[in-house]
Amino acid sequence: MLKATRRFRTKLFLVAGLGVVIGLSASTFVARYGVNVLSHDATTELEEGLGRATREYLTNHVADAATRTGYMLGRAQTDLQIAAGIAQGIIDRGDSLDPVHDAISRLPGIEDRLRYDAEGNWYQNPDDEPMAVAVWGYLLGEKPADGGPPPVRPEVLEAVRETAIYDLIVPPFQRKGSSNLQVYFVGPEEAPFLRIAPWAPAAAQADKKYPGHNQKPFWSFFFPTLVDSWMQWVEAEGGPDARQSQVTVLPPYEDAGGGGLVTTFFHPLWSPDRKTFAGAVGIDLTLNQIVDYIKDQKLYDSGFAFLAQSSGNVLAVNADGERLLGLRQAKGAIGGGVDVLSRSLSASAHRSVAELQLPQRDGATYTEIGIDGQIHVVVLQRMAPFEIWPGQLGIGPEHWTLGLVVPAREIFESLTKARAAIDESVTSIFAQQTVITLLTLLSVLLGISVLSRRMTVSLDELSDAARAMKGKNYDVEVQVRTADEIGELAFAFNAMAAEIRTYTNNLEELVRQRTAELERANSEISLLNERLKEENLRMGAELAVARRLQLMVLPAESELASIAGLDIAGYMEPADEVGGDYYDVLQGTGGVKIGIGDVTGHGLESGVLMIMLQAAVRTLVLAEERDPERFMSIINKAVYQNIQRTAIDRSLTLSLIDYDDGVLQLVGQHEEAIVVRASGAVERIDTMALGLPVGLDFEIDDFLGRLELPLAPGDTVLLYTDGITEAENPDGEQYGLDRLCEAARRHHASPAAAIKDAVIGDVERFINFQKVFDDITLVVIKREAEEAA
Repeated sequence: MLKATRRFRTKLFLVAGLGVVIGLSASTFVARYGVNVLSHDATTELEEGLGRATREYLTNHVADAATRTGYMLGRAQTDLQIAAGIAQGIIDRGDSLDPVHDAISRLPGIEDRLRYDAEGNWYQNPDDEPMAVAVWGYLLGEKPADGGPPPVRPEVLEAVRETAIYDLIVPPFQRKGSSNLQVYFVGPEEAPFLRIAPWAPAAAQADKKYPGHNQKPFWSFFFPTLVDSWMQWVEAEGGPDARQSQVTVLPPYEDAGGGGLVTTFFHPLWSPDRKTFAGAVGIDLTLNQIVDYIKDQKLYDSGFAFLAQSSGNVLAVNADGERLLGLRQAKGAIGGGVDVLSRSLSASAHRSVAELQLPQRDGATYTEIGIDGQIHVVVLQRMAPFEIWPGQLGIGPEHWTLGLVVPAREIFESLTKARAAIDESVTSIFAQQTVITLLTLLSVLLGISVLSRRMTVSLDELSDAARAMKGKNYDVEVQVRTADEIGELAFAFNAMAAEIRTYTNNLEELVRQRTAELERANSEISLLNERLKEENLRMGAELAVARRLQLMVLPAESELASIAGLDIAGYMEPADEVGGDYYDVLQGTGGVKIGIGDVTGHGLESGVLMIMLQAAVRTLVLAEERDPERFMSIINKAVYQNIQRTAIDRSLTLSLIDYDDGVLQLVGQHEEAIVVRASGAVERIDTMALGLPVGLDFEIDDFLGRLELPLAPGDTVLLYTDGITEAENPDGEQYGLDRLCEAARRHHASPAAAIKDAVIGDVERFINFQKVFDDITLVVIKREAEEAA
């Protein structure tokens, strides 16, 4: 009995001890696993929430900063428009204000007392007058015989007298208006004297900074082509007054007088009939307030802001930002040596910065780039446009962009610290739980070894309860029958079961919470899908409108029929909503101009470039440009500059054909031209040596060539794009040039429209009427037999 009891004790000891070890170990493992899952889920949600909040904060911040910057510039434009409106009103009233001009020009303190400077050969008034007046050497008459100073020409003196009233108007604008350095008036091209507030030794400063300015008129020396650009408005419909704003901005530059970064705002003035340029009111606006505001933007520890032109030239950034972006400063010039600030993103030492694309639409853009191995968040906001003169003929819209740059590690620094603290806490809890488990196991084994004799009925109950828990019934509870060791063991068992039950219930609650969150996320995804469907419908409608516009600019059949001596038929079918093929037939004073081209790629960008090309060709025909090679050169330059402005990766092949009196002249590189003589003989004209693809380079004059081709009555010419020759049948075989020549030869005796229909029908039958993957364009030109008479 003793041996059986000992064996029983040993078995009980081993079984109970092993059960306790397994239970506590499982509890520890499950607890650690649950804590790790909870930690991972919590940090993931925190990271996503922090990312959303940061994006919203940066987007709102850049929008606020852009609004404030735009307000600073808009205030200057408003001041200039008010001043220009007053000046234009004075001009419009003409001679009726002569008594007023005469009276004001004689007032003490207002009268312009011009003094001659023999060394500089110019006149300027003294510094006790409200505004400085400078009259340049080329506005003076001949020196008198007595050796005295040359007089100011009478018409210039009259113009100075008529602007004396500005001494009462302009100084308050300069003192109370926007943050500007100077407000001034410059006369018309025939009398460009200068009146400027506040008073400054303008003539002497100009001699020092701009040598040679006194030998060449003001406008052509400092701002060549600016007046010509304004005069283009006179020819536009409605004239200058039809424009929403005449304020013209010049590229920012460093002020020669130490005023920092400056930009000039000009507003032209006109004769009462709005046909003649009558001078301009200008403001030299210091950008220091804007630059300081941009430089003072502080985001996290090392984030910063910058302000850039649409060309990528950075106008404002703090020193740390300039170093991080790898910017390199250079100097440019416009006109008579006016230094322009050049600090372009595209010239950055970092490739990711050099390739950064400024936004082409309104609204903030959010992106991430790598700089020196670190991820940086970049938020860009395009500002409202204004008219700018770029230093060459033409005035166009300009958008400045405000950007914020923040290191990603600073944004998520708090998350990193929180994750480290959680990991440290989990490790500490696991260590404590391990110690507790070992102590518990030791206590249980000691209790069993000492009190195993008293394990009877209660031991059976414990065994039953253990089997119940093994079946995942955690609601089991052992009745404590005694207050001795067995009772304590039962009590401990109950406590352990309660602990497991509590943990299990909590785990189920976590599962329910996660399921609810997934359901909410699924609802949000469904909502986003619906929004994407709506956006796709909108974009489809916009492309349909663009395709309709593209087809509208093609020559109508009535236009083709009106061309004497030629029978012409055309066909174009885009493969997408908007295609990149081009053809046009235009009647000019020097004959007929026929063009055919193929823009690389498809879609909206290719279609827009095609429309640009059509407008440029028609403009040159109306301008009676008759030299074929010069015509092609101008077209190439216009297309190249539009491609650079719009930043699209496109070019095109283009052949232009001039027809006059039975002779065709071909210029430009495109597909081979097919000529079918009246006898049925077929000729293939290679155009590869006649030019280069348009839009690849600004200057292609050295590569242009011209080919003259006689066209007898009954001769036919086919022009086409590669959508015809590269059309494939279901077996992948291309239609090819040989089939096209044969189809043209078979039907060459027919009218041009019949030849066109026959060729297109042959192509469609060859591809088995399946969908085409490139635009198809065909132009048939036939000299009518009547011309033989």
